[in-house]
Amino acid sequence: MKQLFLQKGSVLIKNVPIPQYSKNDVVVRTYYSFISSGTEIATLNESGKSLLKKFISNFSDNFKKVKAAVKDNGIQGTLSLINSKKSEVIQLGYSCSGQVVAVGSDVEKFKIGDYVACAGAGFANHSEIVCVPSNLIVKLQSDEYLKQSSLAAIGSIAMQGFRRANLSLGEVVCVVGLGLIGQLTVQIAKAAGLFVVGIDIEEERISLAKSFGCDLVLNSSRDDVKKNIDFFTQHYGVDATIITAASASGKIIQQAMEITRKKGKVVLVGDVKIDFDRSPFYSKEIDFLISCSYGPGRYDQSYENECKDYPFAYVRWTENRNMQLFVNMIVQKKINIDSIISQEFSVDDSIEAYKALKNKKSLGIVLSYKNNSDLLVNNVSKENFDLNLSKPYIATYQNILKTAIVGTGGFAKVKLLPLLSKRKDLKIEAIVDLQSSQSINIGSQYDSAIVTNDLNAILENEEIKLIVVATPHKLHLQQTLSCLKAGKAVFVEKPAAVTCEEYSSLKYFLNNAKNYLYCVDFNRSFAPSILKIKKEIKKRNSPLVINYRMNSGFISKDHWIQSIANGGRIIGEACHIFELFSYLTESIPTFVSVSAIHSNSDDLLSSDNFVAAVTFSDGSMCSLIYTSLGNNAQTKELMEVFFDGKSIVMDDYRQISGYGVDINEKYLQQDKGHESLLNQFIDEVKKEDFVSPISSQRILFATKLSLIVDALSKQGGGSAILHSDDLEIFFDDYKNCKNVACKNINTNFKEDLL
Repeated sequence: MKQLFLQKGSVLIKNVPIPQYSKNDVVVRTYYSFISSGTEIATLNESGKSLLKKFISNFSDNFKKVKAAVKDNGIQGTLSLINSKKSEVIQLGYSCSGQVVAVGSDVEKFKIGDYVACAGAGFANHSEIVCVPSNLIVKLQSDEYLKQSSLAAIGSIAMQGFRRANLSLGEVVCVVGLGLIGQLTVQIAKAAGLFVVGIDIEEERISLAKSFGCDLVLNSSRDDVKKNIDFFTQHYGVDATIITAASASGKIIQQAMEITRKKGKVVLVGDVKIDFDRSPFYSKEIDFLISCSYGPGRYDQSYENECKDYPFAYVRWTENRNMQLFVNMIVQKKINIDSIISQEFSVDDSIEAYKALKNKKSLGIVLSYKNNSDLLVNNVSKENFDLNLSKPYIATYQNILKTAIVGTGGFAKVKLLPLLSKRKDLKIEAIVDLQSSQSINIGSQYDSAIVTNDLNAILENEEIKLIVVATPHKLHLQQTLSCLKAGKAVFVEKPAAVTCEEYSSLKYFLNNAKNYLYCVDFNRSFAPSILKIKKEIKKRNSPLVINYRMNSGFISKDHWIQSIANGGRIIGEACHIFELFSYLTESIPTFVSVSAIHSNSDDLLSSDNFVAAVTFSDGSMCSLIYTSLGNNAQTKELMEVFFDGKSIVMDDYRQISGYGVDINEKYLQQDKGHESLLNQFIDEVKKEDFVSPISSQRILFATKLSLIVDALSKQGGGSAILHSDDLEIFFDDYKNCKNVACKNINTNFKEDLL
């Protein structure tokens, strides 16, 4: 299908795979999409700047970002990130309309054949087919106003700005900036029964606002704005000023304060530098408000991606309800869109459309899609998968190991891809990502022959032997088993599984399948510092006592990793350390005790702040202190190992110090073992007799222990006796961690919670 992208200031039309959808998504065949004169032209101009020019334009902040990136990702990872930006392609568009052609299993509001309007950057693209979460779509009564409804996203921006002003019938509002959003704001205000003042410097826009019923229009480059508004309002000033202009100067805000009455409001909708004199705000007690895009729900992952609506009684106007009202007002002819649409172009002529938009007289242009009815849609969502054992992996001895990487997020970009590209015997043949722009960018950077959003196409490709899975945690097991059953070698980023049901599926597969090539990226055990420590403790006579501290840093509970579906930070990060404990002790965990923080603050999660003490079958005792409360100036990870009257301290994989043992080393840069593990796995894949660098038993131990510690921490603490054969955990209500059952589990809570 055709989709528009932006690269180095130029608009490109590319043929990309049709988007695949999951349970909360609606797939729409686009009939119209709208190019806005403000946002998209600004994006176009910014894209044309060189990286150096962008860096210099905000040197102080960008220098800090680069410094932080080097600290977190190393020089190589940071360079990889920078290189990925050089020829980056960006998806264009955020407002469109069309007809539903497919719906996810959890979508109830829409059915195939419905006419709809869609919103959201990254979703409602300039594309023949779009895949949009259901909370970013509204239904249309018919196809009569399909073209006009392609402005639904822009209309909801104007609607939310107006709502922030909280105006009443008969009040006076001033709209500063009569561009696209300004013209819509004028019409919304008139429909609400307000007196409206409009200000701009372009005569054509001033005339258009007047035709929409604007009671007073002023040209700020010619008219005395303050004097005119004083006489219009009997020298009280307007009740509210809504700024829909864009400016690199704060003078617009200063002017807004001058024309707004005492105890009035100034609402900022446009991209204006916030730099103004406090004095007028103070003396008039003016409220300064900022409007966030489409309305409540915007940028909230649970609302937009997981489609959890806010209760109507408590949040009357969400972004979706703003969109719905806007399209309803179009149908009722309370908003005139036809006068705002400057021109209509076919998507095939979209490059000419963007050129036309550079004309300042143009407010916006509609793209039409008339030849996309034959495009087919596939479903990416496979919530249930069978456990049939995989077909044997057929080793082929070739000079080049063709590899596909599935998921191109931050970790893949800064770690996995640079490491894979260093190998001369490996070719990054395919990039798989649901975001077309991501896969195109990465595919271009690493000269990949295949760029797709369809994992099944890779599974059917017999030339691709190795698949690296680096998708969100919730997808790891499903994709891993699909790849293994297709006879592929699989290297998957941790965790191996995020629920007990997934753990059981993984355990069953690993215990019953044959000839699979599989490894989880539990890299800590392959760090040079850890290998040195392992060599020393091999000679020990006593059990080990290990204390490991992770100063993990604060992550908001709204972050994707904290979601129930993705497992949280114990399952997603602390699993590393449980695997490391198994590696160092070379024994089986038998007992675990967890103490978790108790706080009245909602932002301090017990699963982010806990101490887990694990006893092993050889008598060793290992504890993990995991906290989000520390300072990031302190190193993130520190391990102390005690045995035979000796001590070894490992500081953040940069230094090891021995006490009673001759082991003192500093490393030029942090090395957590990523490269060593990945190379060992690839070397084994190319051998006739594959031996995984990490045994299945260690993978299962680490995964199981993570799930138990996660459950106990969310209950506030507790302990569990671990049995390798019969341990089962059932999460009846994982969200609140009630009804968590575990054989031989002991907690301080009432028995009815178990």
